[in-house]
Parts: sequence; structure tokens; C-alpha cells
Amino acid sequence: MWQATWLYLYLTWIRPMIKWFLRKILGTCELQRICRGYGGAARTKRVEKSLKLSKYKLLQEATHRDVDDVDQRVQDILQIKAVSQEKDAQFAPSLRACILQIHGYQELIREVEGVRGEAYSSDNQEHENMLIQLWDHLMPGTSLESRITKQWGDIGFQGDDPRTDFRGMGMLGLHNLFFFADQQTELARQVLQHSHHPQYGYSFAIVGINITSLTYSLLVRGKLRTHFYNSPSPGPPKLSHFHLVYCHLLVEFDKFWFAEKPRDVMEFTRIRNKFEKKLLSLLRDDTTVLRGSFMEEGEQS
Repeated sequence: MWQATWLYLYLTWIRPMIKWFLRKILGTCELQRICRGYGGAARTKRVEKSLKLSKYKLLQEATHRDVDDVDQRVQDILQIKAVSQEKDAQFAPSLRACILQIHGYQELIREVEGVRGEAYSSDNQEHENMLIQLWDHLMPGTSLESRITKQWGDIGFQGDDPRTDFRGMGMLGLHNLFFFADQQTELARQVLQHSHHPQYGYSFAIVGINITSLTYSLLVRGKLRTHFYNSPSPGPPKLSHFHLVYCHLLVEFDKFWFAEKPRDVMEFTRIRNKFEKKLLSLLRDDTTVLRGSFMEEGEQS
């Protein structure tokens, strides 16, 4: 109750008073102070929060409209906030860059949601081909005896038909596994080999799908904004950039798993939660960029 009351007082009285006072003293609006005082994710996240909490509907919706209107939105904000471009020439370009980053992140969520919402279908030849190619990348020289076979367990699926393992994450789980095996084949084979360790082994595909779930959760909860808002890649993030983050997290989880020396696979939930906690701590640092040599190569393409 007290927290709700304090939040109400802060948003309706205290925050507006602080903003008014600083505007009078410094002669700049909150957005100007953010754009001048911060860079990277620290700047974009603060701009996003400021727009969201604005009393003006146009500012609240500034990141939700078509990206083609971004220049007009920036001009509208300049007018509402009475900002002179002659006195602050860097404000408009900085604000524009922030809006584009915010919009790009929102679009990435929608694209990822679309892939996740597509269920795997054995009647879809594209789905089937991707699954078979996943096997071929990971198990060169070993042919599948049939489509339904216990051999799938060799790359970490639970049963004779991997289709059932994609129910939770839909095609997103397969897309991520395939991207890793297709784009970073040798590294993917190394991780698969690690998963066969006699003492610390785990189910490669099942863990891979679980890391898809973790990566997806970090994305929709806004935790990956830190990484993407700091990303040096030109233009808005693409689905391939999400795949690259996934690859990085899967490789890092593999290292983390062995460092923990689990007694058996029943410790997976504990170790996975500990790994997520470590990630969240890392992503709270506004300077963080998730790095890996394969990510840096992929971001240039």
C-alpha cells in the first residue's frame, strides 16, 4: 500500500516538480539533459522512460508509430519542449537515434514472437528440411536410419521424434539450434561433444531449447535492451542478431555448466537459475555488450 502511494505521489507531484525546477535553473528539458549527459544504452533507456512517463500523449506514443515518421516526431517533440535547434544542434540527432533504437527493439520482439508462435509441423517440408540439416551439420558422416528414430537422442532430443520437443518455443527453438549449427558449425560440434561428457553430460538439444526460452524471456522483459542499445551494428536489430545472442548464451552456459561440476542433470534448474541471475546482474550494467568472436563476425554481415 505504501509503495503504491509513494509511486503515485512521485509520478504526479514530485517528479513534475523536480523537472520544472531543473528546467528553470538549467534552461533545458529532461530529454535534453539525458541526451547531453549519457551515451549508449544509458541514454536510450532513459529517453525511453522519459517518453513513457510524459504527460503528452504524442511523446508517450513517439516510439510506437511507423519508423518513416521519425523525423516528424522529433520535430513535434522539439516544438512541444520549446527546444531551439540553433542552441542545441545535437539534441535532434541524438533523440532521433534513440527513437530508432527503441522502435527497432520493439520490432525485433514482434519478429521473434512471430517465429515462436509458429508450431513445428511434420507436414511442412521447410520445417522438416531444417531439422534434417540440423542433424547433418552436427553429425557429419552419420545418416539417419529414418525420420522417426532413437538416433535423435545422439544430439540431445528426448524421444524418437524431435517435433514434440519444440512445443514450448515453437519454431524459434529449431531456428536457434539450426543457426548455431549452420553458422558456427565447428563450435556447435564442440558444444555437442561437451554434452556427451561421461560425468557432466547433458542433452544438447533440450538444453539448447531451454536457452532459447531464456533468451526470449530476456528479450521480452527488456533485459536485452542493454546489449542492443550498445550494439555497434548499423540499422535496427535483425532476427539474426537475436540468434547471435542465443549462440553466445548457449556457449557461455556450456562453460558455466562445467564450472559448476553438477552431480547429475537433476541440478539443471539450479544451475540454469544461477546462470540467469549472473546474466541479469551483467545486463544491469548499462555499458554491457554481450561479446563473442562469432557475434562480432556476425554483426558485420
